[in-house]
Amino acid sequence: MPDRTFTNYPFGITSNEETLNGLVCGDFQTTDGVYRIALISGLSGKINSQEAHKEALNVLLKASEELSFIAVDLSGVSVRLAGFPYPANDGYFFDKTCPESRYLWRWITMEAPDIVLELNPGSSRSIEYYTGGSNDGSLLSALASGTGQTPGPIPGIRLTCSVETVGEEVKAVVDRIRSDSPTLSQARYELDRRSARSPLDTARILGTIYGYKLDEPINYVQGVAISGRMRLSELDSTQPDPTDGIVKLVEFLTTEAGFAGNDKTGPNLAAMCWAEELLESTGGEIWKRLLLRAADTYSQFKNGTAPYPCHPDFGCEDMFFISAMCGRAYKVTGDEQYLNTYINFLLEASIQQNDGLFWHCRSAPYFWGRGNGFAALAFAEGLTYIPKQHSSRDELIEMHKHHIDGLSKLQQPSGMWTQLLDFPGTYQEMSATCMIGYSMARGIRMGWLDQKFLPVLEKA
Repeated sequence: MPDRTFTNYPFGITSNEETLNGLVCGDFQTTDGVYRIALISGLSGKINSQEAHKEALNVLLKASEELSFIAVDLSGVSVRLAGFPYPANDGYFFDKTCPESRYLWRWITMEAPDIVLELNPGSSRSIEYYTGGSNDGSLLSALASGTGQTPGPIPGIRLTCSVETVGEEVKAVVDRIRSDSPTLSQARYELDRRSARSPLDTARILGTIYGYKLDEPINYVQGVAISGRMRLSELDSTQPDPTDGIVKLVEFLTTEAGFAGNDKTGPNLAAMCWAEELLESTGGEIWKRLLLRAADTYSQFKNGTAPYPCHPDFGCEDMFFISAMCGRAYKVTGDEQYLNTYINFLLEASIQQNDGLFWHCRSAPYFWGRGNGFAALAFAEGLTYIPKQHSSRDELIEMHKHHIDGLSKLQQPSGMWTQLLDFPGTYQEMSATCMIGYSMARGIRMGWLDQKFLPVLEKA
């Protein structure tokens, strides 16, 4: 059997803002029916763990294809990770003591291996098994107990042996795992269960939780959820019609007093994206007037300048806000003023770089993951409403394709995208991944994105 390959997998950032690099076997995320091992070395800070780690990797690379792995040697980290209690209940952002422990925990639990093998070089030989029960504060104990932020318990083995015998000891552990008819960890079972849900099943679950409130000042996060409930009822005949309840929830915005104070920023305006769905559902002109009033808040502007209330430096969030609202306004009126308002904004922002990615804005030259999600979503929304014969449509499609192509190259082995796209090891982010994936799905379905992006979408 030929040796398998592995690739680099950045999974965290040290306190010195250096990338923590792990490895992943090529079939860890992509193949069903494999038993997944996480090999962790160097928690104690022993320098000789590097040599031991290499020996263990050689064993795993030559192991049966029924096994796959992720791996990391942490001996180069400036802190002794074994000395910190697990799981950390907080500090996942801006922890000054040991951010490495948070990244390690997040990586293992999100990858959900079936077992964690901790390699601990030492003069004496011992094997400790962690299968649950009480948590003594060690990494393996906490993972096995299922406490903290994790989809479920993950059992572990701590192997202590000399560097000279690591190869044979790890092989013996692997052989024992295979002979015992290994089963999925509860964490892996839970992630597989979630992954098996259809998009509609997921929407049904979300529809029981989100879209039932609209706090003031209103915000797009809650507004998009309300729109989602309306769309779900159209797709799924088993869902109760939410129209009457949503009307009662949002009708305060149709009054002068209710609208005042909720039209100051893009996030406020995009919170009214559901007005189009209510117009279609009820036929009530009051919802058309509300939609147009929100869209009309965007002021007329000179070429090269951002319309109020957009950020004057063309923030990528505003790309989505203005496209969502003015695109819907164009749909219900046919007035090209709305069309040109957001098309000009997208074309004149000038924050897309040669690699296809977008800066956060002109004055913030950072490749924010969620910001690029907003930009992708803006083009997906905007292109939905632009007539095929429009003179700017092809240019916008090329910008969007260039963006998605650049994003595809930065997709993590897990299928996700990170907080800072050009800083390997920053946290993988669900919001960015959802927005980018949604934009790909719509683009492929509508025909302005190539089928070549389908594997990227499926991985996301």
